[in-house]
Amino acid sequence: MSYLEQEIKEGVDFLGKFKSQQVLDFVSKIKPPILIAAMGSSYYLPTGRAESLSHGFEKHPDVRFILASEGYNINPKSWESLVLISNSGKSREILTLAQKFPKDKIFAITGSITSELGKAAGHVYELQTGKEKAVAATKSIIEQTLVCESLIRYLAEERSFTKIDLAPISRAMRENFKKKIPISLLVNISGARTVYFVGGSSGIGEEIALKFVELAKKKAKFIPGTQILHGAEEVIEKGDVIFLLFAERYKNYFDRFKSLKEKTDCHIYTIGKDVSFAETALDVELVSGFKPYCMLPYFWSMLTQFAKLKGFSLDKGDKIAKVGVASK
Repeated sequence: MSYLEQEIKEGVDFLGKFKSQQVLDFVSKIKPPILIAAMGSSYYLPTGRAESLSHGFEKHPDVRFILASEGYNINPKSWESLVLISNSGKSREILTLAQKFPKDKIFAITGSITSELGKAAGHVYELQTGKEKAVAATKSIIEQTLVCESLIRYLAEERSFTKIDLAPISRAMRENFKKKIPISLLVNISGARTVYFVGGSSGIGEEIALKFVELAKKKAKFIPGTQILHGAEEVIEKGDVIFLLFAERYKNYFDRFKSLKEKTDCHIYTIGKDVSFAETALDVELVSGFKPYCMLPYFWSMLTQFAKLKGFSLDKGDKIAKVGVASK
């Protein structure tokens, strides 16, 4: 078994070990206004999930999310707390932003309290999922997302989740990782020039697009909402693959997606709803309110099966290297 597959399973298993009180002790010290910054996978799903949640709560938390590299014009006096997310604790962009803030205002979510980020922060949540050996981040994403969601729920004065709440999500995630991906879909991905992820922006589309680049060595792009219907037809090519996430949200636009498919001769797959214009609705088990978590291992399964089919390494990149993990 590859490191990646092992770490995916460890990440799903972590939901059954999640210590909500330990996380609450950490997030309760973070005072608004809050700036949350990260890079790569530590940014997409953790902050995307947190931001999308915050829009639905009656009490909107005073939080802003940015890529750490875009903190060059941030005035530290405007923020009471800076939350930095980095599993390695070595990301250059993270450490550069940390230098702008006093230590007591920095809250780190990182893999080791003794990392450079851990030492730069006045408060540290040490990730319990452990060190990752594969290049593509997996289990750390799940824990980082749970911590960020806990912070948003705390600030919005919403009920925090417990192991009981997470149990059905863990079961769905475990089953989704076991799913056998249709060979026709893997063949279509192989033939596509570009793979598109379309729909609600909650971090899942951005994260999986990144993983397709890393593991499938395939050009991939996330396009939020129905933006793909506004001009993208000109560059979508015959055989390109589109995954329509949260399809039930966009039923008023199904006629436009049907037209898009007819004009471009692309392949469209839906998550969450079976529709006539799509190749098929993919067999993904979803838990209401926690769909991004459930989708994640399904696409991981898709990627591992595709990479094995193509003979790609699941653990080493030819060019990429995650901080703290050696490249090929």
